[in-house]
Amino acid sequence: MRSNTENTSENRISPSGSTMGRGSVQHTEIVDFAESHFVYEVTETGFQIFAPNQNSALILIEPVRNLKWKIGSGEELTASFTAGTAFIIPAHHTMEVLWPEPAVYLQLTLPAIDPSRDSMRNSESTPTGPVGNIINFSSKQCLQVSQLVIEQLREPQEIDQSYMASLYSVLVHLLQRNAQMVEASMVMPNGLSSYAARQIEAYLKEKFREPVSVPDMALALGISAGHFATRFRESFGQTPHQYLMSLRLDEAERWLRETDIPISTVAARLSFSSQSHLTTALRKYRRLTPGELRRRSSHLRYQKPKTTT
Repeated sequence: MRSNTENTSENRISPSGSTMGRGSVQHTEIVDFAESHFVYEVTETGFQIFAPNQNSALILIEPVRNLKWKIGSGEELTASFTAGTAFIIPAHHTMEVLWPEPAVYLQLTLPAIDPSRDSMRNSESTPTGPVGNIINFSSKQCLQVSQLVIEQLREPQEIDQSYMASLYSVLVHLLQRNAQMVEASMVMPNGLSSYAARQIEAYLKEKFREPVSVPDMALALGISAGHFATRFRESFGQTPHQYLMSLRLDEAERWLRETDIPISTVAARLSFSSQSHLTTALRKYRRLTPGELRRRSSHLRYQKPKTTT
């Protein structure tokens, strides 16, 4: 069965029970077959909530720059995504999205995970596929199959149900395979994988000035906070807090040496609770105080070069 809507602005519920969004939507095509369905949507700039009652996947058909998104009550993240980026959203999980520009995506329901298959996973790892956290990855193959689905949805004649079912099976296979690969790459027996280590390094270098907690870091990789802290220490030789503190103190030293920004402002900009907190951290980890850094910097800055005759 096929249905479509044009230029709607109210909240809408998909056949799977997900809240399709708040704000303007230019066009929606929905096709149901067996116990599954596809939703093809062109949405305008604005806020949208995805809260499916069934396991679900969202595939971007066009690239999106500076997309803001949040998982449940977690921190809001901002990132740019290529066409073919897929988000796997487990049942009863919530993903909030703020589209910075009109976007085109395909959404589909996913079959439930076989419990016997899931029990074979490493008991120490937190699932990040359809039974765990929301994850994302980019796949050209998923994009290509999604485009074939959309071509069918745009056809004026009756949809070929058997062909759509075949495309659905292929797309589900690709999504599940990619999700399993992402999950396997995130956590290794003795620490984070090289991929996950690069991901968390990039995340912390971007976010270290902000208040960042261990659960925030774990969420960025889609694993539990407890496992993240253990794996991080095994990979980096220090705790997440120590690594974050090192980044902040490097920046604090640079600002104190190269600028006249007040010490209290430096502390606030780097998410220290107070000026004394920054002073204590510098003394503990760098054997220096802000005042000593400023005096040394001033001495070097204004020391006249010696002239030779």
